[in-house]
Amino acid sequence: MTEVTGNDRIDDVTAGDVIAVDRGAGEQPYKVVFKDFAEGRYVVTLEGEGETFQLSLACGTSVKRSLAAKWESVQSTTPHSPS
Repeated sequence: MTEVTGNDRIDDVTAGDVIAVDRGAGEQPYKVVFKDFAEGRYVVTLEGEGETFQLSLACGTSVKRSLAAKWESVQSTTPHSPS
């Protein structure tokens, strides 16, 4: 996956973005598959290296997001097609 380089709020992250998550073995990049807002928190489904899991994050939580991930996300202003 792409190296994680930028800081953002979880509020601004969308499906297709890559964010860094520390699950006990240091930060690793994971692709955001789905993000839902429920009960004042975001439930984020992440995918990476053969695993899929969910995190519950408070609004405004700071995350490290890959700058290159924006190209793949639905927020991209550049038209593209999957390879």
